[in-house]
Amino acid sequence: MIKRITLLTIGLLCVFVGTAKAQFFIEEGKVVLAVSGGERVSKTLTIHNTTTESLDLKAYWEDFQYQAPYDGAKLFLAAGTATGSASQWISYAPQEFTIPAFGQKKLEYMVTVPPKIEGGHYGVLFFEKAGDPVRDATGVKIVSRVGCLFFIEAKDKKKIASLQDIKISSSIVSGTFENKGNVVSIPQITYYIMDDQGVAVDRGEIKKLYLPPEAIAPWEIPLISGLTAGHYTMVINADLEDGDVVVKEVDFVKDAKGTLTIGNVRD
Repeated sequence: MIKRITLLTIGLLCVFVGTAKAQFFIEEGKVVLAVSGGERVSKTLTIHNTTTESLDLKAYWEDFQYQAPYDGAKLFLAAGTATGSASQWISYAPQEFTIPAFGQKKLEYMVTVPPKIEGGHYGVLFFEKAGDPVRDATGVKIVSRVGCLFFIEAKDKKKIASLQDIKISSSIVSGTFENKGNVVSIPQITYYIMDDQGVAVDRGEIKKLYLPPEAIAPWEIPLISGLTAGHYTMVINADLEDGDVVVKEVDFVKDAKGTLTIGNVRD
């Protein structure tokens, strides 16, 4: 059965087994590579054991896909089964190893890109305690693992997106973000609001979105309380990274009765 699991990342990835008896973390929680066809990339990951006991670990690959509502939740799948899997491109060693107490281990990996690459290819290299899994009081297996996400994308990738369906209701401006490119999009979306004198009256950031190609996700911007009657312009800026940006300017009016109305929407 496919299970939906969310990776929890707090600084360096860390996992706890039982009552913090076996703890380990990876120095690098995410690998991002911009590659060309036929390229080979060799690097290492460093895994640390922070306990007083040696630790037996195993490494294995899984695919992953971001899932609706695209807030970062991931669906993990068997290697080679997801659209855009990079499982056939990566090799790593050792696959099983022991880290001494308070020690560390370097795992070498190589990415071998095929002659032609388009868009993005993804996966996660997991590290898990070897041996019988821990069980809770009811006998359910508890699998503790940490993972390093791999984002392997063509240098000529297409980063295209749009902000659409913009409307205003109950002091909330809302709309959708559509990923029209061929790689995962994790935009940083910020906004500011100016009054008719060009003075900024509010600014902020929309919650992070994680969208695979062709995915659409909703977003909302709550207007500040106490916004007086008048004409305003909201500028929404979606930074797609690598110099790619999507901008929308939204004119709206708040009348004396507090009714909000959207006017022009411009790119």
